[in-house]
Amino acid sequence: MLQQLYKNLRHPRQAAMFRFLKIGNNILYGFFLSLLSAVFFSPQIVSTIVKTTKGLSFIFIPLTFIFYYIMLCAAAFFFVTVLALAVLPVKTVLRRRLNYLQLWSLTVNAITWPTLLFACINLFKELPAWSIWLYILACYLMAANLVSAIPKPRGKTAVRPGRTRPSG
Repeated sequence: MLQQLYKNLRHPRQAAMFRFLKIGNNILYGFFLSLLSAVFFSPQIVSTIVKTTKGLSFIFIPLTFIFYYIMLCAAAFFFVTVLALAVLPVKTVLRRRLNYLQLWSLTVNAITWPTLLFACINLFKELPAWSIWLYILACYLMAANLVSAIPKPRGKTAVRPGRTRPSG
């Protein structure tokens, strides 16, 4: 997973190769990415809980974090599924041969940069509500970029008239 994170951050176009991994690896990567995001987003949540619950915060902080992580994972996987559907026309326009499972895997890897970038920014400054649209746009562009990184399928080689294929 760390190697997958490193490749996604360092060489995003080479991350298109992760579409060949088993789906379980990409699902696990999605959980890992959600955990990183939860850790970056959680300081605001923890401080809010500490302010509101005071004495019971030691009980509620871990429970709230776990509940927050579960909800974040559900939202992330729903978002990846919808984003993969939105990228289907890009695949068609660029004439890339991908099935939905590969497209879904590409999309999980495509959200790495936007997710970590927005999570880190949120650590220092609270993001406005409209920034979700920037996040969606950035994820869509990264997914389209990964689809374009996939080589076009080779065409069938036509045999010229009067020539035969070598037998062998």
